Amino acid sequence: MPDKTITVVHCWSAPRSRSTALLYSFEARGKNCVAIDEPLYREWLIQKGDSVARPYSEALIKGESPDGTNDFQWKREVASLNERILDAAKSLADGGVIFLKHMAKHSFLYNLDRDPDITLPDELNEFCIVHRHVLLIRDPVAVLSSWSFSNDVHGTASPDEVGIVPMLSIYSTLVSRSSFEETSPVILLDSDELVADPEGTLTGLCNDLNIPFTNSMLTWASGGHECDGPWAKWWYADVHRSEGWVVKPKSTADEDSYPASYGISKYRTLPPSLLPALRASLPAYSFLKSLTREAQTRGPLPDEIYEDPRNANLLVWVGAPGRGRILPREMAGVNPWDSSVQGGDAAWEGLR
Repeated sequence: MPDKTITVVHCWSAPRSRSTALLYSFEARGKNCVAIDEPLYREWLIQKGDSVARPYSEALIKGESPDGTNDFQWKREVASLNERILDAAKSLADGGVIFLKHMAKHSFLYNLDRDPDITLPDELNEFCIVHRHVLLIRDPVAVLSSWSFSNDVHGTASPDEVGIVPMLSIYSTLVSRSSFEETSPVILLDSDELVADPEGTLTGLCNDLNIPFTNSMLTWASGGHECDGPWAKWWYADVHRSEGWVVKPKSTADEDSYPASYGISKYRTLPPSLLPALRASLPAYSFLKSLTREAQTRGPLPDEIYEDPRNANLLVWVGAPGRGRILPREMAGVNPWDSSVQGGDAAWEGLR
């Protein structure tokens, strides 16, 4: 029977969600972890064809460096997902972690109904491979408001490109197969929690993954990393200037004092052209955020709030007769634009 475990972590995220910083966090675990950057990207470009334009598409598909530098980074992209997992497993003599950063829009290339069956060579027959899935989410307002900083390679800000809606689909598929699994099929992680409390959030993530947390995950070297995909110079300027996670400053006035930190919010505006993608993404984000560790553990437990804990699962009718709808208690609310009392009070207080 296998007595060594290799945990394969599939981390699905949207662009601009600090996924590369999390990749570096796992790379910083050292020799017992292999970090892999978007192993489905090349196949995604092939499948999309001329409908997606990237300045490096041809070079990535061919696996050839356009200028002769970092040739190994381009060549390794030709390998399939299973081949890259197997190569990584061979380097983990004592077991460990393989961390794969994925974009949610690439998920149609992965069989979420069944994780890949990696055939290990005889010399690794004592190993057991366990696949785990993490959804790294971020407020779509923050994702979209930073879009223009890489709009030369981003393309159109569609719901699919933003990635929050595809992550809801990933969640749905993984949960649908959960009756056949002993462990939780998916872990929800909000990247803002990583910035607010890096050590606590990473510790919780590692506990959920059943792997040990290491302090080395909090920092990394600035500049390019061996695990970088060859597209790094087009995308990773911010994270290459960073040296690890730090606690987010309490005010924007403090941001300039954190030149080596990563993840501090610095985007404040959202042009009207991005509102369609925002409207499509917000409901999915709100639901997924409610499943994060931070949201699930916020405040007292239901039996500490209600005399009868069953009241936590009440269904509430919100709206006028014939025009409202039934909602779970935690989702019930009144739109401030529809509240005549609230609007009246606001107007009165303004006049007073």
